[in-house]
Amino acid sequence: MIDQTLTAGRWLALPLLCLGLAGCGSSSSTGEPSAAQKLGNVLMFQSTTPPPVDQLPKDEDDITVVCPEVIVADGGAALRAQSGQDSSGLRYQISITNVARECTPTGNGGFRLKVGVEGRVLLGPAGGAGTYGATLTTTVTRGTSVVARRAARVGGTIPGGQGGTDFSHVEDGIVVPPGQSDVEIIVGLGQGGAVSPARHRRR
Repeated sequence: MIDQTLTAGRWLALPLLCLGLAGCGSSSSTGEPSAAQKLGNVLMFQSTTPPPVDQLPKDEDDITVVCPEVIVADGGAALRAQSGQDSSGLRYQISITNVARECTPTGNGGFRLKVGVEGRVLLGPAGGAGTYGATLTTTVTRGTSVVARRAARVGGTIPGGQGGTDFSHVEDGIVVPPGQSDVEIIVGLGQGGAVSPARHRRR
Protein backbone atom coordinates (compact mmCIF):
# COMPACT_ATOMS: atom_id res chain seq x y z
CA MET A 1 0.00 0.00 0.00
CA ILE A 2 1.32 3.47 -0.89
CA ASP A 3 0.80 6.07 1.86
CA GLN A 4 0.48 9.72 0.89
CA THR A 5 1.49 12.43 3.40
CA LEU A 6 -1.10 15.20 3.35
CA THR A 7 -1.84 18.21 5.53
CA ALA A 8 -5.02 18.46 7.56
CA GLY A 9 -7.94 19.78 5.59
CA ARG A 10 -6.50 18.75 2.22
CA TRP A 11 -7.82 15.97 0.03
CA LEU A 12 -6.72 13.75 -2.80
CA ALA A 13 -9.02 12.42 -5.49
CA LEU A 14 -8.04 9.38 -7.55
CA PRO A 15 -9.66 9.31 -11.01
CA LEU A 16 -10.60 5.88 -12.35
CA LEU A 17 -11.00 4.81 -15.95
CA CYS A 18 -14.57 4.66 -17.26
CA LEU A 19 -15.60 1.06 -17.73
CA GLY A 20 -17.38 -0.67 -20.57
CA LEU A 21 -19.63 1.99 -22.06
CA ALA A 22 -19.37 5.44 -23.57
CA GLY A 23 -20.81 8.54 -21.92
CA CYS A 24 -18.35 9.20 -19.08
CA GLY A 25 -17.81 12.88 -18.40
CA SER A 26 -14.58 14.72 -19.20
CA SER A 27 -12.99 17.83 -17.75
CA SER A 28 -13.92 21.14 -19.25
CA SER A 29 -11.45 23.34 -21.11
CA THR A 30 -13.33 26.45 -19.90
CA GLY A 31 -11.88 26.41 -16.39
CA GLU A 32 -14.74 24.51 -14.78
CA PRO A 33 -13.65 22.11 -11.97
CA SER A 34 -13.19 18.49 -13.00
CA ALA A 35 -15.30 15.70 -11.46
CA ALA A 36 -12.41 14.77 -9.17
CA GLN A 37 -12.01 18.40 -8.02
CA LYS A 38 -15.74 18.70 -7.34
CA LEU A 39 -15.71 15.52 -5.26
CA GLY A 40 -12.77 16.79 -3.24
CA ASN A 41 -14.56 20.11 -2.68
CA VAL A 42 -17.63 18.23 -1.38
CA LEU A 43 -15.42 16.37 1.10
CA MET A 44 -13.60 19.49 2.23
CA PHE A 45 -16.24 22.24 2.04
CA GLN A 46 -19.62 20.41 1.70
CA SER A 47 -20.00 22.18 -1.65
CA THR A 48 -18.80 21.57 -5.22
CA THR A 49 -17.03 24.95 -5.11
CA PRO A 50 -14.48 26.13 -2.51
CA PRO A 51 -14.97 29.26 -0.38
CA PRO A 52 -13.10 32.52 -1.13
CA VAL A 53 -9.31 32.29 -0.85
CA ASP A 54 -9.22 34.48 2.27
CA GLN A 55 -11.41 31.90 4.07
CA LEU A 56 -9.21 28.89 3.26
CA PRO A 57 -6.98 27.39 6.00
CA LYS A 58 -3.52 28.97 6.18
CA ASP A 59 -0.50 26.76 5.62
CA GLU A 60 0.94 27.62 9.02
CA ASP A 61 -2.20 26.18 10.63
CA ASP A 62 -1.85 22.81 8.86
CA ILE A 63 -0.94 19.66 10.77
CA THR A 64 0.78 16.80 8.98
CA VAL A 65 -1.08 13.49 8.84
CA VAL A 66 -0.53 10.33 6.81
CA CYS A 67 -3.71 9.70 4.80
CA PRO A 68 -3.89 6.26 3.11
CA GLU A 69 -5.01 5.91 -0.47
CA VAL A 70 -8.47 4.59 -1.32
CA ILE A 71 -8.39 1.10 -2.84
CA VAL A 72 -11.16 -0.17 -5.10
CA ALA A 73 -11.82 -3.82 -4.25
CA ASP A 74 -11.08 -6.49 -6.86
CA GLY A 75 -14.25 -6.95 -8.87
CA GLY A 76 -15.88 -4.01 -7.10
CA ALA A 77 -15.31 -1.24 -9.65
CA ALA A 78 -18.41 -2.02 -11.74
CA LEU A 79 -21.56 -4.13 -11.91
CA ARG A 80 -23.31 -5.25 -15.08
CA ALA A 81 -26.75 -6.74 -15.67
CA GLN A 82 -27.20 -8.90 -18.76
CA SER A 83 -30.28 -10.29 -20.47
CA GLY A 84 -28.16 -12.14 -23.05
CA GLN A 85 -24.67 -13.55 -23.50
CA ASP A 86 -23.21 -10.93 -25.85
CA SER A 87 -22.85 -7.15 -25.60
CA SER A 88 -26.25 -6.55 -27.19
CA GLY A 89 -27.85 -8.13 -24.10
CA LEU A 90 -26.34 -5.60 -21.67
CA ARG A 91 -29.15 -3.91 -19.70
CA TYR A 92 -27.14 -1.50 -17.54
CA GLN A 93 -23.79 -0.90 -15.88
CA ILE A 94 -23.07 0.82 -12.56
CA SER A 95 -19.44 1.87 -12.09
CA ILE A 96 -17.15 3.86 -9.81
CA THR A 97 -15.49 6.74 -11.66
CA ASN A 98 -13.72 8.72 -8.91
CA VAL A 99 -12.72 8.23 -5.28
CA ALA A 100 -11.36 10.69 -2.73
CA ARG A 101 -10.56 10.90 0.96
CA GLU A 102 -9.85 13.49 3.66
CA CYS A 103 -8.01 12.83 6.92
CA THR A 104 -8.17 15.17 9.92
CA PRO A 105 -5.76 14.34 12.79
CA THR A 106 -7.23 13.66 16.24
CA GLY A 107 -3.88 13.18 18.02
CA ASN A 108 -1.26 10.47 18.60
CA GLY A 109 -1.54 9.21 15.01
CA GLY A 110 -5.32 8.83 14.99
CA PHE A 111 -7.51 10.70 12.55
CA ARG A 112 -11.09 11.34 11.45
CA LEU A 113 -11.83 10.13 7.92
CA LYS A 114 -14.17 11.07 5.08
CA VAL A 115 -14.42 8.88 1.98
CA GLY A 116 -16.11 10.07 -1.19
CA VAL A 117 -17.15 8.04 -4.22
CA GLU A 118 -18.55 9.22 -7.55
CA GLY A 119 -20.03 6.89 -10.12
CA ARG A 120 -22.18 6.51 -13.18
CA VAL A 121 -25.20 4.42 -14.18
CA LEU A 122 -25.29 3.70 -17.92
CA LEU A 123 -27.89 1.90 -19.99
CA GLY A 124 -26.87 -0.81 -22.43
CA PRO A 125 -28.53 -1.81 -25.70
CA ALA A 126 -31.13 -3.93 -23.86
CA GLY A 127 -31.79 -1.35 -21.12
CA GLY A 128 -34.62 1.04 -20.55
CA ALA A 129 -35.82 3.84 -18.30
CA GLY A 130 -35.93 2.95 -14.60
CA THR A 131 -34.27 3.32 -11.21
CA TYR A 132 -31.11 1.30 -10.76
CA GLY A 133 -28.97 0.79 -7.69
CA ALA A 134 -26.12 -1.12 -6.11
CA THR A 135 -24.67 -1.50 -2.63
CA LEU A 136 -21.50 0.52 -2.02
CA THR A 137 -19.41 -0.91 0.82
CA THR A 138 -16.68 1.13 2.54
CA THR A 139 -14.31 -0.83 4.78
CA VAL A 140 -11.52 0.68 6.87
CA THR A 141 -8.96 -1.54 8.58
CA ARG A 142 -5.89 -0.99 10.73
CA GLY A 143 -3.78 -4.11 10.53
CA THR A 144 -6.08 -7.08 11.17
CA SER A 145 -8.75 -5.01 12.94
CA VAL A 146 -11.82 -3.63 11.13
CA VAL A 147 -12.24 0.00 12.16
CA ALA A 148 -15.45 0.56 10.19
CA ARG A 149 -17.59 -1.21 7.63
CA ARG A 150 -20.45 0.75 6.10
CA ALA A 151 -22.90 -0.07 3.34
CA ALA A 152 -24.98 2.46 1.41
CA ARG A 153 -27.34 2.29 -1.54
CA VAL A 154 -26.12 4.24 -4.58
CA GLY A 155 -27.43 4.67 -8.11
CA GLY A 156 -30.05 6.81 -9.77
CA THR A 157 -33.09 7.14 -11.99
CA ILE A 158 -32.69 7.26 -15.76
CA PRO A 159 -35.71 8.85 -17.47
CA GLY A 160 -36.87 7.95 -20.96
CA GLY A 161 -34.66 9.33 -23.71
CA GLN A 162 -31.51 9.47 -21.58
CA GLY A 163 -28.63 7.03 -21.51
CA GLY A 164 -27.26 7.46 -18.00
CA THR A 165 -26.98 9.40 -14.76
CA ASP A 166 -24.28 10.23 -12.19
CA PHE A 167 -24.23 9.60 -8.45
CA SER A 168 -22.04 10.57 -5.51
CA HIS A 169 -21.77 9.40 -1.92
CA VAL A 170 -19.71 10.54 1.09
CA GLU A 171 -19.06 8.48 4.21
CA ASP A 172 -18.25 10.80 7.12
CA GLY A 173 -17.43 10.46 10.80
CA ILE A 174 -15.13 7.42 10.57
CA VAL A 175 -12.68 7.62 13.49
CA VAL A 176 -9.41 5.74 13.02
CA PRO A 177 -7.68 5.15 16.38
CA PRO A 178 -3.93 5.56 16.91
CA GLY A 179 -1.80 2.53 16.13
CA GLN A 180 1.33 1.24 14.45
CA SER A 181 -0.30 -0.95 11.79
CA ASP A 182 -1.09 0.24 8.27
CA VAL A 183 -4.56 1.60 7.52
CA GLU A 184 -6.44 0.50 4.40
CA ILE A 185 -9.54 2.13 2.92
CA ILE A 186 -11.39 -0.21 0.55
CA VAL A 187 -14.53 0.60 -1.45
CA GLY A 188 -16.51 -1.63 -3.79
CA LEU A 189 -19.87 -2.15 -5.44
CA GLY A 190 -21.93 -5.18 -4.46
CA GLN A 191 -24.90 -6.80 -6.13
CA GLY A 192 -27.48 -4.21 -7.14
CA GLY A 193 -30.46 -4.30 -9.40
CA ALA A 194 -33.46 -2.36 -10.58
CA VAL A 195 -35.09 -0.81 -7.53
CA SER A 196 -38.21 -0.23 -9.59
CA PRO A 197 -39.04 -2.29 -12.69
CA ALA A 198 -37.49 -0.95 -15.88
CA ARG A 199 -39.15 -1.34 -19.22
CA HIS A 200 -36.96 -2.75 -21.95
CA ARG A 201 -36.74 -0.97 -25.26
CA ARG A 202 -38.61 -2.62 -28.05
CA ARG A 203 -36.46 -3.80 -30.91
